[in-house]
Amino acid sequence: MSNSFINTSFPSHPHPVLKAEDIEKSMFPMPHWRNPDALRKTTCLSDKVGMADTSVAVHKSSLAPGKESTAIHYHLSSTEWIYILSGSAILQLVDASLPILNPMQPASSSPEENEEYKIEEVQVSKGDFIGFPGGIGASRYAHGLKAGEEGCEYLVGGDRGGAGVTHYPLCNASDIWERGKDGRFTVAAAP
Repeated sequence: MSNSFINTSFPSHPHPVLKAEDIEKSMFPMPHWRNPDALRKTTCLSDKVGMADTSVAVHKSSLAPGKESTAIHYHLSSTEWIYILSGSAILQLVDASLPILNPMQPASSSPEENEEYKIEEVQVSKGDFIGFPGGIGASRYAHGLKAGEEGCEYLVGGDRGGAGVTHYPLCNASDIWERGKDGRFTVAAAP
């Protein structure tokens, strides 16, 4: 009698240690489609050690002097954190708070629009940690990172689910994204 329904071999996993020289070799340039001034070098550390099919994402990224990481944004359905490894940067924060609606009150025929957002700039440097919870309240701290004079290296990560929404308040646009079973993302841009 055969137990052909039982898998007796272990799945293949990469080695759990990713050496510094291998990390550096795997870094690649990544522009941001919503910000022509954004160009970072990056690699997904968690994917390289076999965690691609988990909800955890950790990237190592670097910015050349004066370069930006992304367009200023916030996530509705995922958290994000940044840990500065070396150099310095300016954390750009925008309060793009969404109005809290009362479902028992009719909507105004002319909703308020905040067309000019004030960018708060916070200096960050080696050893600083920055965290952004997801959800509607995340709009309070829409964010981007701009490298200082010596550039900046940092870890960035968070949770990654199956689908999410990223909003870019300065260009009044959103991206709706979905992560496939192969780990790759499909992005639909909403103007």
